[in-house]
Amino acid sequence: MVPQPNFDQFCLKRILMNDTQRKMIAVEGNFKGLPEPAVVVMEKYAFDEASVLNVCNAQTKLKKNLDNDVYKSFSCVPQYNENIPSIKMDLIYPATDKHILKFSSQPMYSVQETEEMYQTITLHHILDNSLSLQWVYNCLEYKSEKERITYDTASENQKDDEDNGFLLLPDLKWSGKLNELYLLAIIKKRNIKSLRDLTTDHLPLLKNILNKGSAAIYKLYGVQQSQLRIYVHYQPSFYHFHVHFTYLMHVPPGINVGKAHLLSTIINNIEMQGNYYQKATLDYVIKESDPLFNRFEEKGILRKAKLIDEIDNVQDNH
Repeated sequence: MVPQPNFDQFCLKRILMNDTQRKMIAVEGNFKGLPEPAVVVMEKYAFDEASVLNVCNAQTKLKKNLDNDVYKSFSCVPQYNENIPSIKMDLIYPATDKHILKFSSQPMYSVQETEEMYQTITLHHILDNSLSLQWVYNCLEYKSEKERITYDTASENQKDDEDNGFLLLPDLKWSGKLNELYLLAIIKKRNIKSLRDLTTDHLPLLKNILNKGSAAIYKLYGVQQSQLRIYVHYQPSFYHFHVHFTYLMHVPPGINVGKAHLLSTIINNIEMQGNYYQKATLDYVIKESDPLFNRFEEKGILRKAKLIDEIDNVQDNH
């Protein structure tokens, strides 16, 4: 029995699990002189105001990793402890109301969007409220992030590159660690906003992304297609069609039901019915402060609910 563990006597045997979403790791080892194995589970505490201020100050050392339009990314070492691993920091400046909304914690609602709802409500919202795509065009035109582009179909002299070509580059959320692999395939065509626009005409493009994107990742990082989660978001965070490639053991935000659609399933659906995504009813979640929520509320499709703590207060009073 080890009433007070002495980690000077601890021998690490192996990593059992590394949960990149929860920032938790479990390892197996043993204490010298004791025959039984030990499991140690460690999890990082959540940020609070004090820890934010410890990072966001003049003494923190910053190394810029990305600079594209309003988006910047840094590796930073806080001044209060230079021995801890660096922290990944993304900066959006100047930030719009849409950026602030994207990162705000809000009540969530489930929407079942029909073809009619898309045409009469959602499409108007997309055309009126989309985030700027300048950073995307900067990448496509090699004006920014050219050193971060890991694969370009143009390198293979593909004849139909403008129609079926794409770039592969790291997502802002990727720390660079292989077990957190996260890349984006950004198409070169500029007239496909989202899943809703896809038809039979786009099957060569979709298969190109699936096959060549997977092959490029295997060549670059040694990760097989069977170890990848390849998916599309609906609603996406920006309306220029793109595909997410993540390591299967990594659990990044946005892979849940109501957000992610597997690329292989999308291809199969379109092969069965060419206009599948124009006709389908698509389920997704939406934030209460999203302008799209207001449009659905005006049409009587959604209505604001009481917060959970308000419901608890009502129950306590009874």
